[in-house]
Amino acid sequence: MAVMNKIPPTLAELGAANAASWVAEHNDWLGKVVEQHNLFIKEYEVDKYQAAYDGFLQSIDERDKSRGDDINHKLQTSLAPIIIDSVVDYMMGKPITWTVEADPKAEDAPKELVEAFRNDILQLLRSGDAQRVLAEQLRQGSIAYYSGVICWIDEAGDIDFEEFPVQEMVPVYDTRGKLRMVLRIFTVEADDGSGAITKVEMYDSKYVTYLVSQTAGGFELDAEEQETGNPVEHYAGRIPVSFFTNGTPAKYADRKKRLGTSDLATVFSLIEELAGTVSDKANTVDRLLDQFLVFTNVTTTEDEVVKMRKARAIVLKSKESSAQFLAPSQEDTAVENHMDRIEELTHQISGTPKINDLSGATATEIKMKYAPLDIKAGKKDLYFSQAIRSFILNLTDLLNAKRIKEKSESADVYGILTGEATSSVPLYRAEWLQFTIQRNLPQNFAEIAQIVAQLVGIVPDSYLYELLWFIDDPVAALAEMKKQKDADSKRQANASMSAMGYGEEFGSTGADDQDDEEEAAGGPGTE
Repeated sequence: MAVMNKIPPTLAELGAANAASWVAEHNDWLGKVVEQHNLFIKEYEVDKYQAAYDGFLQSIDERDKSRGDDINHKLQTSLAPIIIDSVVDYMMGKPITWTVEADPKAEDAPKELVEAFRNDILQLLRSGDAQRVLAEQLRQGSIAYYSGVICWIDEAGDIDFEEFPVQEMVPVYDTRGKLRMVLRIFTVEADDGSGAITKVEMYDSKYVTYLVSQTAGGFELDAEEQETGNPVEHYAGRIPVSFFTNGTPAKYADRKKRLGTSDLATVFSLIEELAGTVSDKANTVDRLLDQFLVFTNVTTTEDEVVKMRKARAIVLKSKESSAQFLAPSQEDTAVENHMDRIEELTHQISGTPKINDLSGATATEIKMKYAPLDIKAGKKDLYFSQAIRSFILNLTDLLNAKRIKEKSESADVYGILTGEATSSVPLYRAEWLQFTIQRNLPQNFAEIAQIVAQLVGIVPDSYLYELLWFIDDPVAALAEMKKQKDADSKRQANASMSAMGYGEEFGSTGADDQDDEEEAAGGPGTE
């Protein structure tokens, strides 16, 4: 991440023909951006937080023995995954609800166009990749301050998108916080095996420019990309990257850098303390299993003691001699209380509920225990919704670009998308798509079933069916239940008439029999 006081004009303003001279002229500026980003990664310990989420604490791995011959367990008991995954699952554990709807009075929103947009955009969003990518963006941003998703049209003409590591993603903002450029910096192995080389994808509002590091330092246009075009239009009317910034820090020095926050920063010392105490406790247990053997009034050598230990026998040569094991005290209540307190503080400060506390809880109790996490998710919602909205804008631009190119290969896609040129192709509007992030709150299913049973006849069945977690399609379930009730009523009526001696023919009408015959034959009576 970089906030720059001076940002050179982009190639979207100057034109693709100036790419080589732009890179040569602004090599020093690019170097400063990369340097500032690398400083951010190091100064704000991004790698440390990412490693903690993966279950590795460097401070535990580097623990020293208290003395030379002591046991030294290094138990990586990191709570970081629980802290991060709890809020991610709470916000993204259920699929996002996507709704496409336009103002029926709007002249630029004909029904056929809105329906086409619904089919195209939902095909992209309801794929498994969309939910995965957005969930990963939320997860990685919660760990490493921010995260980014790039959208593009691949060689086959298909729209694709992916979340990339924060180490690679460098958003460049001006001092007013406007995103002016995005760099994706990554390393690859050289084809000749000479080592790693650095490559850069530079995104502005019109082009993506491919750069490669020079042997003497600095960057130049990547010759490997010249065949397909370098720079090349990305076909979005804006920078095709959406960023999720994990909140806003209160500290001015961090806030002016447009930094987010890490969910692990405030509790990392507690995570390390708990892992260290658990490791110490494991050392104590090993000492209990390897007790000291004390000889009294015995003259022996170390070799003799080793032999007795292997033989599991003790030889005492005098009545005054004795041998006994000396074990440290097993009273560790204070240590257990300390670990419980550290764990409790970690959950409290991070707003993470303890899953063990939810066993047998009522719906109201579950909501109360999830209240801190709900507050935390509410803060993230403001920033994550903005990232999703930016993501939708990028996808809509790319869908429109495909429609324009299908109509005319020579069309000015960028000009049309930015409103600088006109087109006969009707364009999709991103505001037609609305979304809802569903909260994945644990439920007391037995309690819900009791509530539904008590409300039968008081609340419409359609509302009650929506409360039942095992019914995916309440409308279909209601229709099936109605048919079942009608069939049961018919059987009961026939049984009653038979009991009265009238026979089943009085329990049905000719119309009913005709409907039954048509339904059995797959005719008009079939639903």
